[in-house]
Amino acid sequence: MGFKEIGKKIQMAREELGLTQVGLAQTLGITQAALSNYELGKRRLYLHQIENIARLLGKDLEFFIGHREENSNGRSMDLSRKKDQIMNRIKNLSDDDLISLSDYLDYLSWRRNHD
Repeated sequence: MGFKEIGKKIQMAREELGLTQVGLAQTLGITQAALSNYELGKRRLYLHQIENIARLLGKDLEFFIGHREENSNGRSMDLSRKKDQIMNRIKNLSDDDLISLSDYLDYLSWRRNHD
């Protein structure tokens, strides 16, 4: 995985948490300009830096450097990223929405077993 892809994932994870570049950069002990260059893929990141960023953003290292898998349609999809996005969305659901989601998941399981 290239630095541009890693940088895009850093930006996405940062924005999911509502953090600014300035805020994350301060937490990391770097300048906003350095973080901007990381996110744009213009500056090299070392593994220990990615590990630190992953920890601070609440992501697994695999999210940033993991391989991409293809779905049944042959399209590339980062499964780790997709799971993280779903989990973040679930955290914000109301109780009624959680019940509806649970019912829908039950339906999907039923459908898979009856098709």
